[in-house]
Order: sequence, then C-alpha cells, then structure tokens
Amino acid sequence: MGYPSQPQGPYGQNQPQQQPYGYSGPQPGYGYQPPAPPPPPRRNIGLIILLAVGIPLLLMGGCAAIVLVAADTGREAVVTTADPPNAVLPSKLPESSAPVDKAVETQPAEQPVEQPTEQQQADQGPSTATIGGSITLAGRDPGLQVAVTVVKLINPATPAEDFLKPKSGNKFVALEVTLQNAGQAVYSDSPTNGATLIDGQGQQYRSTVYRVREGQSFGGSATINTGDIRRGVIVFEVPEAAKLTKFQFALDSGFAEQKGEWTLN
Repeated sequence: MGYPSQPQGPYGQNQPQQQPYGYSGPQPGYGYQPPAPPPPPRRNIGLIILLAVGIPLLLMGGCAAIVLVAADTGREAVVTTADPPNAVLPSKLPESSAPVDKAVETQPAEQPVEQPTEQQQADQGPSTATIGGSITLAGRDPGLQVAVTVVKLINPATPAEDFLKPKSGNKFVALEVTLQNAGQAVYSDSPTNGATLIDGQGQQYRSTVYRVREGQSFGGSATINTGDIRRGVIVFEVPEAAKLTKFQFALDSGFAEQKGEWTLN
C-alpha cells in the first residue's frame, strides 16, 4: 500500500510547512508563507540611563560652582564677558606684601626740648652787663664755658703803624676784653670772629685786623685751658660821628646760641 504522491511546484516538490505545536487552525495551502511577526520596538535604555545620570550630575556641578564662588566673594567676583567667557577679577585690591618697617612703627614720639630752668639760667649769670661787668657764656660743646669781661672802651684808638690808617672820615676804636675758661672743655677759637659793635642808629660793625697802640690784640686766635685767662683788644673801624652804644660777643666764632651784650654808654 503506497502513499499518494505530493503535488510538486515549478521548482520541485514543496516541503510541507510545519505548524506550531498545538495549532489546530486551518492549514495554509501549499506555497503560502505566513507573514513574519513585526520586530520588537527598540528601547534606548542606554540613552535613558545616560540622561538620568548625567543631567543630575551637571546640575550638581553647577550648583557646587555657584556655592564656591559665593563663598569666596570676599576675594573674587565672577564677571562674564564675551572674551574670555568666564573672566575672574578681584573684587578688591590685594594687600601690600611689602615688609613693614617695625622700627618706624615703634619709634617713640619726639620728646620736647627741655628748656633751661630759672636756676640754670641764674647759674649761667646775666646775659647783659656794662663796661667792667662779666658774663659767663656757653658754647655748643656742653663743657665749654667762658667768663667774658669788657674791661674798657678805647675811643678813638691810635693805629700801630703809620701806613695802616682808617679810611678818610673813619676812626679806630678798641675794646679791651678778658677771657677766662670756666668750663671743662678747652677754648680754641678766634675771639674777634664772635665780636660785634653797634651804634645808636642800629648799624653794626665787624672787627678788623688792624692793630692799635693802646693794647695787644689776640693775634687772630686763642687757646685757653680750664682756669686760664687771656687778655687782648678787639679793634673796629667806624665813622667818626658814630655814637657807639652796644658790644655783643658769642663763642664758637659767633655761632653759639648764647650771646652776651654790654652797654657802652
């Protein structure tokens, strides 16, 4: 007993189509192929995960940057410009890093100059006198003190040399002076440099190098140790009509602060 032959198509014998297990529906005819099921929808799970994780991270990073900038506003401020996009400029000038001279900061206030007391002024003696009076003068050296006495005024005085005479209309006058070193420092100076003669009109005269017959000059300079005395004359050339009123003297060639003054009339 044989099986009936299967119909053949144009390309040979058709293979019977297998149906799924348990399928009891109508059987398709020979050569019929059922449509393929549609492909499952594509799920972009990776993209979704990336967005879900990346966006919060970006937001957290931006918030952290804002917090850092806000926390540092005391030193920097963020300014957004076209170029560069995020320029950071200081909000205040930086403190100077130059070293501070502590010696200047800690320098004590300048002390006021101590003025001499009345007792000290009395110890120095008066600053004015008359002919025959003595004034103790102080020099710039604290140990220099000299007692100056104007012994007499010679008016007019006679030139020591006939060919060295005063100018026409003038005359020579001289003052005899003694210098006694009353301090601890040695006196070494030119007495004539600190001498000035003043007349009634307020005109003052400086000493000259001429000599007179009424006394011996100091010879330009004098060196006097403590306790020693020097005597000499200081010569001036003045107008014959001048009425002499005052004689001034100071130590250190006239640069000492204290000056003595003698009234001549």
